[in-house]
Parts: sequence; C-alpha cells; structure tokens
Amino acid sequence: MEKEQRQVLGASMVGTILEWYGIFLFASGASYIAGNFLPSTNPLTSIAVTLFIFAIGFFLRPVGAVFFGHFGDRMGRKRMLLATLLISGVSTGLVGVIPNYQQAGVLAIVLLIILRLLLGFGLGGEWGGAMLLTLENFKQKRGLWGSFVQSTVGIGLILGALAFLLLNLALGKTAMESYGWRIPYLLAFLVLVVGIFIRFRIPETPLFEAAKKEKQIVKVPIKELFADHKVSLLLSTFIVASSGTIYYVGVALIPTLFHIYFHVIDANQLQVGVILFALMEIIFVFFGGVLSDIVGRRTMAIVANLIFIIIVFPSILVRTLASYYIFMALYGISHGSGYTSEGDMISEIFPTNVRYTGNSFAYQFANAYIAGPAPYASVALGSLSVFLYPFYGLFFSVLAIISAIKFKETKDVAMGEAEAT
Repeated sequence: MEKEQRQVLGASMVGTILEWYGIFLFASGASYIAGNFLPSTNPLTSIAVTLFIFAIGFFLRPVGAVFFGHFGDRMGRKRMLLATLLISGVSTGLVGVIPNYQQAGVLAIVLLIILRLLLGFGLGGEWGGAMLLTLENFKQKRGLWGSFVQSTVGIGLILGALAFLLLNLALGKTAMESYGWRIPYLLAFLVLVVGIFIRFRIPETPLFEAAKKEKQIVKVPIKELFADHKVSLLLSTFIVASSGTIYYVGVALIPTLFHIYFHVIDANQLQVGVILFALMEIIFVFFGGVLSDIVGRRTMAIVANLIFIIIVFPSILVRTLASYYIFMALYGISHGSGYTSEGDMISEIFPTNVRYTGNSFAYQFANAYIAGPAPYASVALGSLSVFLYPFYGLFFSVLAIISAIKFKETKDVAMGEAEAT
C-alpha cells in the first residue's frame, strides 16, 4: 500500500471512529448521564429518558444526509468531511463541559439535546463521505478497502464501552459520578485536532474532480436522484434497513432482553457480550469485504441475512449465559459479513454527481426510521407473544434478500461509469 493510500484510509477512518465513539459513549455512559442531567426520580425512568435523548439524534441523520450530500455532490467530498468532523468532535467534546442539572436546571437538558442533535446531523454526512473518500480513490479491491471504513462501527463501539469500564476501575464510583464521566467526552477534542490535521492534507477524490471537469455536476442532486435513480435508491434503502436491524437487534435488543427481561446476565456480562459482538463484527467486516470482491456484493448481503434468519429464534428462546455470548458473537458475524457489501453496493450503484446524496440518504433514512426503532418494535411485538420478538427483523431480512436479488451486481463496476439499476 502506497503512502497516499494509507493517508486516504486514515482520513476516512478518523472521522467515522469519532462519530461512532461519540454515539456509543452516550449509550455506555447512560447511567452517568441520567445521574447528572435528569432530576432525581426512579433510576429506571431516568435511564429510559436518557436512552430517549440518545435516540433523538437519529431524527437529524437523514437531514444531515441531504444537506451534506447536496454540497458534497456540488462542492466536493473533502470540504464536507472537514465540516462533519468538526461537528462530531465539538458536539461530543462539549458534553464533557456543559453544566449538569444541579448547576443549570432545565438548561442542562436542553444543551444536552442540542448536542445530540448536532452529532446526529454530522453523522448524516460523515459516513457517506468517508465511504466515497475511500471508494473513489481505489479502483480495485474496493471490498477490501471499504472494510476499513466499515470496521469503525465496531471500533467505536469497543472504545465507547472500554472508556467507562477502564476509568471506573481506575477512579472508582464516587470520582466517576462526580467528574470522571466527563473525561471520555473531553478526549474527543484530542481526536478532533488529529483528525483535522489528517483530513486537511488529503486531496479531493479523482472521480469528483473528473465529474467537475466534465461539467457533470447537477444543481439539485436529490432531485436528480429521485427522478433518475429511484429504483436503486429504494433497493439500497431496503438492504441497509435489514443490515441496521440486525445490528440493533444484536447490540440493543438481545442484551436488554437477557439483562432486564430474562434476568440471565448482569451489567458487566452485558458489556462483555457487546464487546464480543464488536470484535466479531470487525473481523467479519474484513472477511466479508474481501469475499465480496470475489463472489459479489449481492451474495454477501444475502449470506448476512440468512445467518440472521437462522439464529434469531434460538437467540430469543435459549436463555443461558453461554448462549448469550454465543449469539452475541453470531450477531456480530451476521452483521459484519454483509456490512462492507452494503456500504460498497449503495455507493457503487450511483453515478458520481449524485453518489454522496444517494448513499447517504439510503443509509441514514433506513437506519434512522427503520433499523433504529427495531428494538422498541420488537419488544412491543414480544409483549404479545415471545414468538413475535423476531418478526420485525425477519420481515426486513426477507425484503433485503429480495432486494439484493434484484440489485445490479456492482463489484466490477467502474465507478466513474456507474448507471442506475
């Protein structure tokens, strides 16, 4: 790998790691956020409200996708990625600075919600731009190189879980509740400085420069997207929806069921399972990415969903500590094996002049409005019958398999010449 390629991969990964770190940090430290920002009520109620604030950020992800996709397709990928990095770093870091509820009252909650909305807005443009920064710089083995960006979800998940775990061991409960919980957030400022330095040094992608030179830039990319590429956009959205649902069932629904509803695991065992999920996901993101360069993107997307269909019922019905760890690993394998293919295919299918808008909108809309609610929808269905817990995920997995079959294979597509499905 040449020096310029290493710089591109580093620039692509640094922002997505920071984004995912900021998102998962909030979930991992939910108890600290609840204790510092919400009035003293029932602890379970406080944590539930905290997780609701966590979910608020989802709503602005599609807005960020449209905003940054528009300007990314008109002005270039690099400028938008500098902006999204700045937003994610500042919005994460400031959580460690703002006053708590005892100091500022309701204002503290308002500030926290604003920062969560900003982080969601930034992520709306970060992921799509980072994928394009990589894919538009590598002509061959895009499955392998795209894996580096897709691995950052698992990396961010591990960092977010480890940050509080290690600090709690080092500082103790009293110090963590007083000031220690702020340290993981403040570290985001350090990553931000490094990330800005890295991204400033990289050039614009050659495919965007070529599109600009050939006067292919369109005035309103999203209008062009819906007019000429709506089938590709719809199929992309369904494929992402299933992948995201597998993810949230794995990292949110299963741990919650085993901990709160089934009473099989404690809080520490829950975190171990989440870390196990992330480790397996990182490994299989690369494994699935490399395989997708050989057997195709569609094949790996189908494989990922088939694994999910096989494991989802047993993961609900078999309730032991050992089965929890086994199924968390299998969910990591399921999501990871198709995650790189998903990112590649929804980027490769669109032409350069609407690619940022296309991949960002499909990814963020599907995750925010279909995959994100999966744990809540599954719990609601499960309250009617234990056999209904998996129904939500199964529905979108079947839909994704159908969509993958109808999707144009893109592993050999020259991205400068991508056509609609």
